[in-house]
Amino acid sequence: MLLALGSLGSLVACSRERADPPASGGRIADVPGELGGRDTAAPRAPAAGTARDSTLGALGQASNGEGAVYRPTRDTAMLHAGTISGRVESAKVANGDTVITPTHDLAVCKPFTDSPLPSRDGGVGNAVVWLLGVEAGPVQDAPRRAELTLDRCQLDPRVQRMAVGGTLMVTSRDAMMSRLRFAEVPPPMRVRATLFFNDAGQVVPSEAIAATAGLIAVRDDLHPWVRAFVVASAHPFVAITEPDGRFHFETVPPGRYTLVVWQEKLGVRTHVLRVTSGVDTKITMKFEE
Repeated sequence: MLLALGSLGSLVACSRERADPPASGGRIADVPGELGGRDTAAPRAPAAGTARDSTLGALGQASNGEGAVYRPTRDTAMLHAGTISGRVESAKVANGDTVITPTHDLAVCKPFTDSPLPSRDGGVGNAVVWLLGVEAGPVQDAPRRAELTLDRCQLDPRVQRMAVGGTLMVTSRDAMMSRLRFAEVPPPMRVRATLFFNDAGQVVPSEAIAATAGLIAVRDDLHPWVRAFVVASAHPFVAITEPDGRFHFETVPPGRYTLVVWQEKLGVRTHVLRVTSGVDTKITMKFEE
């Protein structure tokens, strides 16, 4: 089935941007339209397919938004599971790049093109897709040991998933002071961890970042153009889209679920769907102007 969800304001257009000075008081620099889990559409009365902050926050409450714990199972009922094949699209993704010109630590931080909204053939990349309402299913397939690297004033990867309870290995290859904060999305953005770096080659492991399920924004207090996102997943039905926007969930138990899509530049969309035994449920989540 095809779904066109809500309306959005204009996407971030190609522009030349100077990075702000270092954030004061250890506060994470605000980035309008990118954080908070709020819909980026112009304020209107609530409409079908528009998610609120509570929907994003539900990811932090295990699998179904009501505190239920996901239980991996090898039950024969899984033989009657269905699948979900989908795509995230937007008509405005071609205008997502921004030139970032760092303002300090210039021996390390060079101007670069920031591409938070990769796209191919109208698809949307770096979108986080997950199911709410799943209580049992296949074993977790997200890595329990993930890596995040600070290199030339940029974090890589931009968006990644890892298993709840796993360890994130954070590496700095930059010879400069950095203070990375890992804070939950949406507001009030409770800080899960703060990691300090002062030289190239440092590696800091953290188990606090993925201690519970959730979407976590990464920011550098000293270099506000540095950013990334980590999704701590309690179950395998969480995906990060490639530039073509496609995602696929195998072995989904039959039932009614809420599909949530979040993208840092586009906001949040949701859709309620039903998975039927032996059927591939097809869906397109579309951000429109």
